[in-house]
Amino acid sequence: MLNRGKSLSIRTKMHFYIGLSVAVIMLLSFAYFIAALRSNTRANATQMAVEQVKGYSFQLQKITNQALGFSESLASSVAYMFDKRMVNREDLIKLLLQNSAANNQAYTCIWVSLEHSAITSGYTKQSGRRSYLSVPFSNIPVMVVDKDTASFDPNSLYYQVKNSGKPDVKDPYFYNYYNSSSEQLLITTLGCPVVYNGQAKGVAGVDIALDEYQKVVDNVRIFPGTSAFLVSQSGFVAAHSNKLMVGKSYESTIEGKRTELALGTILSSNDITQTFTEIGGKSYFVVVAPIPMGDRGTRWVLGVVIPSSEIFAQSRKSVFIAILVCLLGLVITYFAINYLAKSIAKPLGDVTSSIKLLASGAVNKSKLLNVNTGDEMQEIAGSLNVLVDGLNRTALFAQEIGRGNLSLSHKLLGENDIIGASLEEMRSSLIKAKEAEEMRRVEEEKNHWANQGYAEFSGLLRQNGNNVKELSFSVVSNLVKYLGLVQGGMFILNETDQSDRYLEMVACFAYNRRKLMSRRFELGEGLVGRCFDEAETIYLLEIPDGYISITSGLGDAKPKCLLLVPLKVNSEVNGVIELASLSPIEEYKVKFVEKVAESIASTMASVRVNVHTAELLERTQQQAEEMAAQEEEMRQNLEELQSTQDEMLRIHSEQLKMQDKLALEQNLLRNLLDSTQEVIYFKGLDGRYIKASRAKLAMHGFTSEEQIIGKSDRELYGDKFDVNFENEEKEIIRTGKGVVDILEKVEGADGSVTWLSVSKLPIFDKEGGVVGIWISYHDVTKMVLLEEKVSRLAASEGNLLH
Repeated sequence: MLNRGKSLSIRTKMHFYIGLSVAVIMLLSFAYFIAALRSNTRANATQMAVEQVKGYSFQLQKITNQALGFSESLASSVAYMFDKRMVNREDLIKLLLQNSAANNQAYTCIWVSLEHSAITSGYTKQSGRRSYLSVPFSNIPVMVVDKDTASFDPNSLYYQVKNSGKPDVKDPYFYNYYNSSSEQLLITTLGCPVVYNGQAKGVAGVDIALDEYQKVVDNVRIFPGTSAFLVSQSGFVAAHSNKLMVGKSYESTIEGKRTELALGTILSSNDITQTFTEIGGKSYFVVVAPIPMGDRGTRWVLGVVIPSSEIFAQSRKSVFIAILVCLLGLVITYFAINYLAKSIAKPLGDVTSSIKLLASGAVNKSKLLNVNTGDEMQEIAGSLNVLVDGLNRTALFAQEIGRGNLSLSHKLLGENDIIGASLEEMRSSLIKAKEAEEMRRVEEEKNHWANQGYAEFSGLLRQNGNNVKELSFSVVSNLVKYLGLVQGGMFILNETDQSDRYLEMVACFAYNRRKLMSRRFELGEGLVGRCFDEAETIYLLEIPDGYISITSGLGDAKPKCLLLVPLKVNSEVNGVIELASLSPIEEYKVKFVEKVAESIASTMASVRVNVHTAELLERTQQQAEEMAAQEEEMRQNLEELQSTQDEMLRIHSEQLKMQDKLALEQNLLRNLLDSTQEVIYFKGLDGRYIKASRAKLAMHGFTSEEQIIGKSDRELYGDKFDVNFENEEKEIIRTGKGVVDILEKVEGADGSVTWLSVSKLPIFDKEGGVVGIWISYHDVTKMVLLEEKVSRLAASEGNLLH
C-alpha cells in the first residue's frame, strides 16, 4: 500500500484529499442546516395552527353567547311580567315575541314555554305547559301550543334547563317549520330559565340554524387541504368542510380510537389537543379544542385536520434548494482542484507533508509554509497558505454561527468562495428567520390581546341588561383602561321626541374616574355629529387650537389623539364612542375598537328594546290598576242596587267588558301610533283626519293629535296640495279596494328624490260598508338606491363575463 501510495501523482492526491475534505465540510454544514430547518418548520406550523384554532373557537363561542344573552333578556322580560302580576300576560308575551322576531331575524324561531301551574288558575296536574312560538322570515302569527302530562320528558332541554336553573344548548337536529316544504333545517336550540321568586316557571330561548357555525368552519383555511369540523357533545357532526359529512358521527370524521383523540377524553380536558396521526394510510396533524356551550357544562368540539405533507412542503423546497447548492459547490470545487493540479509540478517534501496534513482535515494556521524558491513552488506554497488561512476563518465563522452569533461578518476568499458565500447565505437566512419569528411573536401577542379583549367585553355586555347608562359607563371605563387611554365617552341617539332627535352623552370616564357630565349634540354637529352622519371612524392626530369645527365632546381640553367610532349594527348607527389619548393609538387597537363597537351597538339595541318594552309593560300595568280601581268602585255601587237592578247589572256588565276590550284596543293602537316610525293616519268619508301617528304629527310640527283632527289635506298643504291624491282616495272609498306597498317617487324642492312604500286601505263597518280610509308609508330610499346599485353591479359583471 505504501509503494502504491507513493506512486500516486500530486494531481491525483489533490483530487482525492482536498476534494474529500471540502465535500465532508459542505455536507456536514448543509446536513445541520437542513435538520434545523425541518425542525423549525414543524414547530412554527403547528403553533400557528393551534393559535388559529383558538381564534375560530372564540368566533363559534361568540355566536352561542350572543344567542344566550338574547334568551336571558327574553326570560327576564317574562319574569318581569310575573313580578308585576300582569293580568294580560299572554297578550304581552305574544307582543314581545312579535317585536323580538321583527328585530332579531337571525334566529329561526323565538319561543317561551311556561308551566300551566304558573299561568293557569286551578291547574293541578303534575306537569304540563303552554308554549308560545314566533318564526321570523314568515307570515305565521305567534303560535300557542299546549302540552299535558303525556309530553313530559325529563331528558328534554326544557326540563333540564328548568330543573337546573342554568342556560343550556341542545344537540343539533333537523326540523321543518313549514309543513308545505320538504326541506329540513339543521338547527340547535338554546334555552334560559324564567325564574320568579327563586323558582323556574318555564324556559325562554331561540332556535339557531347551524349555517352561522358552518360559515366559521368554511373559513378555516390554515394550509391547503385543511378540513375542519364542529361536533356536539354527543358526537353529532354539526358542521364540516365537506357538507356531506354533516349529520354523521364523530368517529366517521376522524379515527378516534387513540386515547388522546377519543371524544370523551377531549371533552373532559380544558386544553387543546394536538397530535400527528394516520388517517386512511396518510399522515395528518390534528388539532381539537373543546368549546363551552351554556352554563351546565355542555361542550362542543372544533377539530382541524391538516395533511402533514402541506406542513413540510416549504421545508422540502428549502431542502431541495440546499441539495442543489451543495452539488453545485462540489462541482465548482472539483473544477478548481483540477485547475490547480494541472499547474503544479511534483511537490517537494515540505509541500507534500503540508498537503497531507490538509488532506487529513488538520487546518492549523501555525503550520503555514515558508517557501521562497522564486518559482512555481513558491506560488503553490503561497496559495496553500491562503487556502489554510481561509479554511481556518471559514471554520471559525461556522463555529460562531453554530453558537448563535449571527452578527459576525466573514471575509470571502474571493468571488468564487462557494463555502464562504454559502455560509454567508446561511447566516442571512438565519437572520431573516429570526426576524420573521420575532414578527410572528409580536403579531401573535396582538391577536392574543385582541381575542382576550373580545372575550372580556363579550361577558361585560351581558351585564346591566336593563340599564343603558350603567352598561354604557361599564363599557367606556373598561375600554379606556384596556386600551391604556386617558379619556372616553359614549353618545347615544335620543329619539324620545321624533321632532328633536339628538346625541346624548350617557357615559364619560377620564383619568380612572367617573365624570357626571350632561352634554348633547345635534345630528351633524361637531366631530360626534359628523361621525354619526358619515357612519365612519374618525381618527385625528393633529387638533389645531382654535379650530372651531373640531370640537371634542369631552370638553375644552385638546388631546393629542382623538378616535371616534360609530355604534353601527346592520348599517344603522345608534351612537358614537369617543376616545382620547396623549399618544397615537396603534392601528390594531383602532380595529379592535371598531370590532367591539359592533357588539356594543348590537347589545345597546337589544337593551333599548328591553327598556322600551319594560316601560310599555309598566304603563300597561298602571292603566290596568286604574281600571281595576274603577271596576271595584262600580262593583260596590252595583251591590247597593242589586235587588232592584238585576237586568241593569247584566247590561252594565256587558258594557264594562266592551269598554275594557275597547280600551285595550285603543291603548294598543295608541302605543303603536306613538312608537312606530311609519307615518300612519285615518280619514273619514269627508277626507278629514280622525287619528294620526306621532310621525305624522311631527311632519306638520304638531305636538298633539287634537291639532290635526278635523283638518283636510287642502288645509295642511295649501298650495302644495295634489288633487290626484284626493281623487285616488275617493276611488278607494268608492270601490272598497285598497293598494299595499306601492312604490312612490317624491321630488323635493331642492331636487332631492325620496322613495316611499305606500299602503292605502278602506275602513269597513260591521255591515261591510266603507266608513273611511287609512294610509301608511315609510321611507325606502336607501333600499331602492341599494337595489339600483346591485342592478348596476350585476349588469357590469354580466358585461365583464361576456
